[in-house]
Amino acid sequence: MGFLDMLIDAARQVPSTADVLRGVRLLARRIGSAELEAWADRELSGYPEDGRLPSYRGPYRCEAHVRYRRTPGGVTPGMAPLPQSAFAEELRDSRLMRVYEVAVVDPVDHLDDLVRAGAPLVRPWGGVQIDLINRLIDIGGLDVEPGHTIAAAETRLAGDSVAKVVDSVRSRVLGLALGLERVAPSAGDEDGPSSVSPAMHEVITKTLA
Repeated sequence: MGFLDMLIDAARQVPSTADVLRGVRLLARRIGSAELEAWADRELSGYPEDGRLPSYRGPYRCEAHVRYRRTPGGVTPGMAPLPQSAFAEELRDSRLMRVYEVAVVDPVDHLDDLVRAGAPLVRPWGGVQIDLINRLIDIGGLDVEPGHTIAAAETRLAGDSVAKVVDSVRSRVLGLALGLERVAPSAGDEDGPSSVSPAMHEVITKTLA
């Protein structure tokens, strides 16, 4: 069985997407593709917050949940959804609504863990965001119960959306291996090509697009 055959089987059957990507990284090194190796490394270690993301990593629409502080009464137990309709109408098309978006920059092994647990991807809000929201409450830009402010908040991306990101990664690996098998069947083998031909480059480019 050649390297690409093993990679195809891994993309279809190996539970750990990170392990599959380590196979892609080894393939990239053997064929001399810095572009492919960089993609595998980003998927394994995560993407920079301010960097360019592949389209399958978002941004995605998501939910916001908050914990309220009552005056008097202190912080309420549990988190409650914060619908966009709670914001003043003139704010619903503003940049502020980016709190309802999440870019999935996380390493793929963390995403795998969330998928196995059926859990959402959670992004806690920073103090600056919470401060801004509480100022909106003060001026009537956000409708909450009288005497309430926000003590904590987070953005949640549903587990099925997280699973789609993981599926997209695995589908790209499978497409890569199947495509290379057609144009360079020995790619990744120890005695296979050590540089990328134009046909191989085309397959890699389509995979990473």
